[in-house]
Amino acid sequence: MLKRIALHVEKDQACTGRTAAALALAQRFEAELLGIYIDYTWMHYPYGESIIPSAAYEVMQQQARQEHDGCHRQFERCAADSGVTAQWRNPGGRPDEVLPLHARCADLLVLSQAHERETDSIVDPYMVENVIMYAGRPVLVVPYAGEYVSIGNRILVCWDGGREAARALADAAPFLERAEEVCVLTLDPDSEGMRDRVTVPGDLQAWFRAQGYAEPRSLTRETAGLGYGNAILNAASDHSCDLIVMGLYGHSRMREWVLGGASRDMLDAMTVPVLFSH
Repeated sequence: MLKRIALHVEKDQACTGRTAAALALAQRFEAELLGIYIDYTWMHYPYGESIIPSAAYEVMQQQARQEHDGCHRQFERCAADSGVTAQWRNPGGRPDEVLPLHARCADLLVLSQAHERETDSIVDPYMVENVIMYAGRPVLVVPYAGEYVSIGNRILVCWDGGREAARALADAAPFLERAEEVCVLTLDPDSEGMRDRVTVPGDLQAWFRAQGYAEPRSLTRETAGLGYGNAILNAASDHSCDLIVMGLYGHSRMREWVLGGASRDMLDAMTVPVLFSH
């Protein structure tokens, strides 16, 4: 069940869209909303060397307080207008470290897709996947452009029989319980990797029936000439899906991320919200 939803709040242009998405989910699931606004400024050392002069640092701090207060007021106003119970937190630190920490006592964390042209955001290109990898909770990533207040009525589940896919499927339970239609997509079904993961034919469909979910529609797509991301997005578009569920594949080496093709493609080019799990 979704009873506590965490939302990353800041002054970026995408915040309005992801806040609307989070509020819509909170209304749908009768959940409380936890707004997390992170204080993240350059370190300043009053008695030592600093890359920022004291006067400039004070101006930055004052601006940061004003931005925080503005975001807080807007968050409280939107929550009140939506009839959603809300809490506000203002921790300090690195976003990719602080967000996972606070998300662990929530059922879902809502973020926006990173955008290279966004100048008002503290999000770096790797923050989203860092948070997904470390949160220990499912993360809903909302595209940086558009409005998405209807999420999870028609779901596309990416399935390859792997650990990450199984984890994502379990984490999507609150959405699957209420979905009108569920499609299960398998890419390159005749590949050696997929054949090695087949146990009993119809096993996944039997799991859906045991859970009391809608009978899923099985889809297959070939990725040759398209790539993983385009194959997934095309399938979602063909079936008017408003949520994609998939595992995030990757690991870190010396703080550099090496992601599987499908994961990176979706983070870069998503057109509908994606529920990621790791």
